[in-house]
Formats: sequence, structure tokens, C-alpha cells
Amino acid sequence: MEKEKIIEKILEKEWKYFSNLNNIGGRADCQDNREDFIIMRKSQWETFNEETLLSYLEDLNSKNNPLFQKYAQMMKYNSPEEYEKIKDILEKASEEKIDLVNKIMSIYINWEKEFFEKYPIFSSMGRPLYSSEDDNIETSIETYLRGELLSYSEKTLKLYLDYVIDNKEKNINLAIKNMDNLAKMQGFNDSDDVEEYYKNLQKIKL
Repeated sequence: MEKEKIIEKILEKEWKYFSNLNNIGGRADCQDNREDFIIMRKSQWETFNEETLLSYLEDLNSKNNPLFQKYAQMMKYNSPEEYEKIKDILEKASEEKIDLVNKIMSIYINWEKEFFEKYPIFSSMGRPLYSSEDDNIETSIETYLRGELLSYSEKTLKLYLDYVIDNKEKNINLAIKNMDNLAKMQGFNDSDDVEEYYKNLQKIKL
């Protein structure tokens, strides 16, 4: 199966799970915004290799809703009181799984730091970087990434860790590649183009 087809199947399943999630405080606006959801998720999945994508597609075929697991895990940091109410129904992560997640995060958060340093304007338009900046409105990249990774199976995490290490050794920053993809889907060439556009816009306003 070619990569594009795998991504299409993933997006189809993820959107179904996401749009049917029961959100605290009622349905969120983003659950009715399929276009933005597809853009955000597709830009990420395009940075993955086929082997990891196929494994994640298998994860999505399990009985558990991985997107519920993801957002519930995030609540540990951005809604701790609500998290206490649901933590007992969540999958218990093994020590090996937590170790895999931590190893991926140690590399990926450094990539995100590089993105923030290189593109201060573009990065300011998105999530804050660290979990210490979480509140009930904003969820940081660190918290989101941890929740996302904990929703993957150990098989997927092992494949992804190998891929992440391989890219690190080649000096390829997957966080920046993700944002380059997002920029293209929004009509820009890449992250440099976004940064330059808004830098010039600020000069005009001054």
C-alpha cells in the first residue's frame, strides 16, 4: 500500500474517532472542523515512514479509541482534577512503553526548541512548548506529544523511535518538516516563507 493511501485511511479513522469523542463541557468547535483537522494531522503523518504508519493504522483498528487515550492522557497536565476522575479507565502504560515515549520525546522536544529558535513568529502562532505552560485553555506541545505517543502501541513506538533516531543522525528535524508541510497546505512554500511573510507584515504595521 502506498504511503498516501495509508495516510488517507488513518485520517478517515482518526476523524471518525475524534468527531465522536465526548468532550468535557460539551462538544468542541474543532470536532466539527474536518478541514483543519485533516490539514493538521496530514502534515504530521507525512513526516512518518510507511512502516510506522502501517503499524499505527493497526493501532486504530483496535477496540480502544486511541484518540480518547491521547486526550485523556493530556488531562493529567492540563486538567488534573478531571484526569483523576477517569485515570482508572485508561490503559496502564508499561515501563517499556514509558521508556520508549521518553526516548522519542527527548529528541523531538529538542527539534521543537530548534523550530522555536529559528522561527519565533511562526512558533508564536501555535501551542506553547512546555507542559509548565499548560492551562485549561492552552495545551503545550510537550503535553500533546506525550499524550499522542502514549496512545500508540509499543510496536508503533519502537518503529517510530528507530525512525526518529535515524533522522537525528542525518540531521533531519521532523518537527520543522511537519511545520513545512503545514505551511505548504496553507499556501506558503515552507516555514521560512511563513516567517518572512509575517516579518514583513510587522514592518508595514510599524
